[in-house]
Amino acid sequence: MDIDSDSAFSSKEARNYVKFYRQWVRNNFKSKAEGVEVGEQQDFIIIICPGQPKSEVRRKATDADKVQYRHEWQAYSDGKEHQQSGTPIEVLPGLASGMADALKAVYIYTIEQMADLSDLSLQKVGMGGNDIRQRCKAYLSKNSVQVSELQAKLDEALAAIAQLQKAKVRQKPGPKPKLRAVA
Repeated sequence: MDIDSDSAFSSKEARNYVKFYRQWVRNNFKSKAEGVEVGEQQDFIIIICPGQPKSEVRRKATDADKVQYRHEWQAYSDGKEHQQSGTPIEVLPGLASGMADALKAVYIYTIEQMADLSDLSLQKVGMGGNDIRQRCKAYLSKNSVQVSELQAKLDEALAAIAQLQKAKVRQKPGPKPKLRAVA
């Protein structure tokens, strides 16, 4: 998992389960004119609010969808298997695998989704849901501090490298040392 997986997207993206897919759509005008079924493959989107599986929206994908859910769109465009943006819920320390499966059943795939879950959606998780949500928030808070610390260390190292490059004294190339063959 790369560092970007924890912070590369806004909470709005993390809140919804999103999947792009292709579907054949009939062109009524051409079908009637040609007397045969005519259509084309078009891109569609499924959007589900985590914890609210009955809130499912299925429709033709728009350019706005492709921008708003850019990570999912890019993966879909590249032909990769569907993956939800964020940190997988299984990574949460102390979460039983059975609970991870139960969360996925209500479209909660990431720690970010669980941390941002509304109180209404939390009811679908059942007992222990509030504790899991608090642990997810704590996990994200801890990781954002770790990412900030890593970024600060990286910035220091880059500054030191730049300073060394500026201070580098260019020496005139001298004669190459002669190599002796060992018998």
